[in-house]
Amino acid sequence: MRTGNITLVKKMNKQLVLKLIRDQHPISRADIAKTTGLNKATVSALVDELIAEQFVHESGIGVSTGGRRPLMLRFNADAGSLVGVELGVNYLYAVLTNLNAEIIWEQRRSFRPEEGQEAIVSEMIELIEAAIRRTPATPYGVMGIGIGVPGVVHTESGTVIFAPNLRWDDVALASALQKRWPQYPVIVENEAKLAALGEKWFGAGKEFAHFVYISAGIGIGAGVVLHHQLYRGVNGLAGEVGHHTIDLNGARCNCGNIGCWEMYASEKYIKCRLAEEGRTEWLDDRFSIAAMALAAENDAQLARILEETGRYLGIGLLQVIYAYNPEAVIIGGPLAQAGDFVLDAARKEVRERILVKKESEPYMIASELKEKSCAIGAAASVLEAVVLPPEFEPAL
Repeated sequence: MRTGNITLVKKMNKQLVLKLIRDQHPISRADIAKTTGLNKATVSALVDELIAEQFVHESGIGVSTGGRRPLMLRFNADAGSLVGVELGVNYLYAVLTNLNAEIIWEQRRSFRPEEGQEAIVSEMIELIEAAIRRTPATPYGVMGIGIGVPGVVHTESGTVIFAPNLRWDDVALASALQKRWPQYPVIVENEAKLAALGEKWFGAGKEFAHFVYISAGIGIGAGVVLHHQLYRGVNGLAGEVGHHTIDLNGARCNCGNIGCWEMYASEKYIKCRLAEEGRTEWLDDRFSIAAMALAAENDAQLARILEETGRYLGIGLLQVIYAYNPEAVIIGGPLAQAGDFVLDAARKEVRERILVKKESEPYMIASELKEKSCAIGAAASVLEAVVLPPEFEPAL
């Protein structure tokens, strides 16, 4: 075997062992060998390296079924810190986490899209600097910065190709941030894809090999996970589901097309219907779908608007289900805050319209990470890139 191949196999085995410890700690060396099929000597050598690198530590004595009691191993979530940022249409939300996505610090700031790209990027830099200043002392310090953006992103370059709700075109965001922090990896990706990654690692997607995360707020995006890995498509367009047409004579979308799905299953539609129904008391800067859903418990008009939105969500979801045939659909973003008003209406539409009833109807569930899913997913993208690359991630 060539030296390069030996090195690659060792790296893959090391990542395999680290992932198993992270997922199943506390765990013994013997159980790692049994689960992975690696021999005990190989496991011991790899564990010793991971302990020396401070990604793993011994945490006490386990229970024996016969013979010497084993030393148990744990993943060291405090080996480093991760910065994750969600760039929303009118806000920035940043988190500083450990390697288990446990939040150390967080902050949200609002902005107006008309402030322009330079002002928004400047605000983002200030927010990231605030996160870095609060990084605790760890062996590796800040291990990288992840950014989620509501638009089409060229993943390799970190360029925002098109973000219609921000009116951004060809913005080299990763390059701008990398100039400010050349010492850190910077990852820029679509916000729904990163939210899917967050749910995959730490939320409602942990139990599924194939799922679609739907981010529904001002717009709609999707993150697709197939065989435990994020699916981007040929050039990053996989998941841009908000712009498939569901009404040829419908409203014009910010993308330039007419009748896009996100014009009907979104905050835009809810606000439009509130205006049509004369419920303008809900249309100020304090608008909240969560508050509206609470009021809808005793207000049939508000309940009807939310249920209509849920029906449109379900109608559009059919195309997503037919395209990817997932085990589960996870609904996140502000629309998920409407709870069963939206989710039950969407489930009903899918159940009544789907071609093959029981076999092909996926679980439809709410996000576990809620409004933090994108920022935590952005942090997870750094973890995946630097510590646990997906090409070495087996389905154990």
